[in-house]
Formats: sequence, structure tokens, C-alpha cells
Amino acid sequence: MLISKYEGSRSFQTGTPGKQRPQFAMKKSPLAGDYFDEMDHRKREAIHAALAELAAAGVVEVTWPRFQEGRQVEKVYLNFDAIPRAYELAGLVPRAERICRLRQVLAPLATHPWEWVRRWWAGVDASLGERRSAGLDLEDPEGYGELVKVLLALPELEDIIPERVFSQRVLGDSKAFEQRVKKRLLALLKSYGPEEYETDAEYLDSVGLTDNPKMVLVAGLMTFRVGETHFRLDELSGGLGLSPLTVRSMKIMGVPARWILIVENLTTYYQVVQEVYNFTPVGLVIYSGGFPHRGVQRFLNRLKEYLETMGSTRPPVYHWGDIDYGGIRIFEYIKRNFFPYLQPYLMDVITYERSLETGISFSDKYAAKLAKLAADPACASWHPLLEAMLKHRKWIEQESMHFFPPDLSNEAGQSL
Repeated sequence: MLISKYEGSRSFQTGTPGKQRPQFAMKKSPLAGDYFDEMDHRKREAIHAALAELAAAGVVEVTWPRFQEGRQVEKVYLNFDAIPRAYELAGLVPRAERICRLRQVLAPLATHPWEWVRRWWAGVDASLGERRSAGLDLEDPEGYGELVKVLLALPELEDIIPERVFSQRVLGDSKAFEQRVKKRLLALLKSYGPEEYETDAEYLDSVGLTDNPKMVLVAGLMTFRVGETHFRLDELSGGLGLSPLTVRSMKIMGVPARWILIVENLTTYYQVVQEVYNFTPVGLVIYSGGFPHRGVQRFLNRLKEYLETMGSTRPPVYHWGDIDYGGIRIFEYIKRNFFPYLQPYLMDVITYERSLETGISFSDKYAAKLAKLAADPACASWHPLLEAMLKHRKWIEQESMHFFPPDLSNEAGQSL
């Protein structure tokens, strides 16, 4: 009790004894119930004996009300000079030592290659340097040691890797990551990571971890080779699922498409592919899966590199997603990281207002997130749509909108 009061005091934070010693009044202490138990005076006697022993050792000073000395304790004070002895008697590691140990555990992150990790470390280290816990569990240095191992290993990943394989490789136990590190890593990513994602899986994927590797789904006009073997994607009427290893080793040889469309949701992707293959394929369709996972990112980079060689003959690139907070942010992510010339498809005011009957109402909290987007100069092109959404208080699922084959219809609110 007295040690806790000391550790929460200004004296502990500064390392210099203050004018007021850690103390408690017996009547207001957790001991009061036993101390003032009239049915069992042995409890008080035992407390008196323990306090007498501590006082004789110079650890505490006990004060008594006038004329009640030896009968009823008034206050108990912890002597600053005896604090090391108090920790020893309590069987506790001094808080200052626990903080110092944790600083040493986290120190390797000072030179981490990711800026957001260094930023988190700097804030935590500064707090620990001021003898504050920074919200960390000082009793679990081993757990933070595992977190450090994970954070140091992540930048070395060249491809996405299953969590259990990564855990076995880095922590020597296939379940250790999920059981002891995953929760802490997700908390860091959500508070300090460079992007805001919709799901835990997307946060983990952003650093190269997955429950199972995911395929890259693509259909339409594209030729590529793997090794010496050439493939024509348009010969496969349902498109193709490419493994991360295939994407890494493939080389795009041609994109004779009139347009390229990146589709956010899986159901819509299949609908678009079926619609496109009902006629002579003229476009290239790619499934992003929300925020693109590592495999899709690698494929988009391959595609971007090829399109740069096409110059003025490059086909336009579009993204079609939900008309909502996430859909707009996914579009901006793909535009910022892959295609600066990316354009939205069926994500305009006309399409939105035509689809209001199928819209889903949203809360004030959600509206505040949209308003924050509207205030961002980087999202200026979205202002008309955001204003309409804030007016009608609805967002639109991509699945509720109809896909118009771009080369066959101009009825869409925004056509390719």
C-alpha cells in the first residue's frame, strides 16, 4: 500500500524525496475492516505487531491519537531512506528497476527502419525516462521482448507469410505470435501505423502477415510469361487466380485492354467478369479485396511498371468500390501508391442518388469520419459526393449497384 503510494508520487517520478512522505490513515485504509473488527481483536493485535516490527527496522513511522498510543493507530508513514528495505521485505522488484529493464528491452527499436515504430518507441522511452509506465505492463518484459523480435523481423519479409510460419521462425513456437504478440502488434498498428484499415486482417497484411496466403484474381486482356511459358489471360473465361510466388516471378508482356478496372468486392468482381465475358473481352479486371493485400500490391506494381512503358497508348485505369468512407479511402490508397492517374468509376453523385433506395443509414460517428474526409484538401475531388452523403445520411454497397459494360452502355452515372 505504502509502496504503491510512493510509486504514484511526484517523489518517485523525480527521484528526489518530497516534503510529504507516502502515508495512509488507518481509518481510511484497506486494513480498516480488519483493524476495527470488534468481534476479533486478534486482527488488530497482529497489525500492531507487524507495524512495530517495521517501525523497529526504520521502514515506517507510526503515529497515535493523543492518549491512544499502543491502542489505536492514527497514521502510518513510509520513510524515504528505508524504501529499498521496504521493497526487499515486500518481495518486490523496485519499480525504477522494472522501468529500466523495460527501456533496455525496447532500446533496439530506436533504429527501426519504419518511422512509425521509431515514433512509438520515442514516446514510450521518454515516458519511461520520466518514470511513468507509458501504459505498458511493467511486469511483462519477456512479452515486450517478443514484440521487439517481431517488429525487427517484419521489415525483412520479402513476401507475405502465414502467421504460424512466421511465429515458428521468429519466436520458436508456431502459436506464440497469436497468443502473446498479435494483440499488442495490432494495437500499435491501429494507433501509430501509416494507414487506417477496416479489419485486423488488413492491418496484419500491411506488414506481411496473413492467416493463409491469398490469390490475386484478375481477368481480361493481358499477356504474361513465367519463365519461358507465355499465357493469354483472355483465353480463360473465368479469369485466373495467381499465387504470390507466381506474381513475384511473372513478367507482363502486353495489356491490349481499352480500360483497366480495379474492383473492391469479391461478389461484384465475379459479376463484372461474367458480364465482360458475355461479350468480346476488351478490358482488364482486377480484384482488390478492400485494401490490396501484399500479393495484389505486388501485381499492381508489376502492372504500373508495364503501363509506364506504353506512354500515350496506356489505357485508363479506374477503381470501383463501395460509396462509403472505406471505398473512398481505398481509392485514395491505390491512387497514392500505384496509379496517380487513377479515376473513380460509378462512385459519383449521380450514381449515389440513383442508388439511395438501397442505401444503408449511418450514425453520427460515421458522419464525423466523412466530415473529416471532406475537410482534407487531398480529398477535394470527393467533396460533392461527401456533401451528398452527409445530406442523405446513407452509404451504398457496391453489390447493390449495376455494372454497365463500359463499351456497350452510357447509362451509368459515370462511364469508362
